[in-house]
Amino acid sequence: MRDCMPTLRQLELAVAVAEEGGFTAAARRRNTVQSALSHQVAKIEETFGACLFERGTRQVRPTTADEVFLHNARQTLRAAERLHEEMAQALGTVRGRLALAQISSLTTVQLPG
Repeated sequence: MRDCMPTLRQLELAVAVAEEGGFTAAARRRNTVQSALSHQVAKIEETFGACLFERGTRQVRPTTADEVFLHNARQTLRAAERLHEEMAQALGTVRGRLALAQISSLTTVQLPG
């Protein structure tokens, strides 16, 4: 095992591959290109010295090593999210999504998106 650990982004990408059943669908879900996602998964595999997915022509299947990896990756991602939420709460930071709507006939400036 190399001395570096996977980043949270790498964990998110690998979990997406497992959940989507393929690299292309996972890349679309995570708003990245398939080649970049494949590269990040390969870096994780290199770090641990284990193949995480059996790659087929249209689908991937998790290996035994991936079952262990996915369980721990999901726990790590949940812990990171809890840390972020608790720090935001401790600092009094408001966190969440804000949805805006406008009636175009009543506005003078159009918002993008």
